[in-house]
Amino acid sequence: MLKGKTAVITGASSGIGLATARLFSKNGAFVILVSKNLEKLEKATEDIDRKALFDTDLSKYDEVKSLFSNIRKVTKNIDILVNNAGIIHSSMFMMTNDKTIKEVFEINTFSQMYMAQFASKIMLRQKNGSIINVSSIMGVEGAKGHVAYSASKSALIGFTKSLAKELAPFIRVNAVIPGVVDTPLLDNLDNDAKEKLSSQILLKRLATPDDIAKSILFLASDMSNYITSTVLEVDGGLCSIEI
Repeated sequence: MLKGKTAVITGASSGIGLATARLFSKNGAFVILVSKNLEKLEKATEDIDRKALFDTDLSKYDEVKSLFSNIRKVTKNIDILVNNAGIIHSSMFMMTNDKTIKEVFEINTFSQMYMAQFASKIMLRQKNGSIINVSSIMGVEGAKGHVAYSASKSALIGFTKSLAKELAPFIRVNAVIPGVVDTPLLDNLDNDAKEKLSSQILLKRLATPDDIAKSILFLASDMSNYITSTVLEVDGGLCSIEI
């Protein structure tokens, strides 16, 4: 599905990003994988052959600029950008300090905007490309105790729809909205909490990273070549959010 394509994937050392990297590679793509922790990224991606690895603090504009300078030494073309890097923060809003709010937005929102800005310049020269932003069901429905996180992910929806209008007709821009995914971000939850979450989902289970990676693959491939400005909810029929 992606033979001959080059894809940049952020947050690739675990969870959705790692699952997407493996799936893209199996489908023929050369994958450029980005993470803040290079040692962790190298260990996690040992089973992926055609790849290039970069460590970057995506919250810093200058580092993202430097990243793309280094990427251009590896490849001239970028066909796909998967904006997946993100962090989650849990606390009641009245107890959330300004430093935390800024950090959440820097990683979850600003980094995706930085990445898209540099990638789209390359894609426009090619007159072809696909950008997939990974948001969250909390960005649609909200969640108590996750105000900053929900707001940062909600911003990505407006970003996606606006950017799709600017970059059409050559570049497609879409967003994936995962529900509750069993990734390291949920490591602080015990089994009872996870069972409670599962009970709120029509399919009665948490999503796996592979579930989300398959939807990203669809939006990255030519199978979705008439889809842009779309927000695709991949949540198993989530009825409510109580974490």
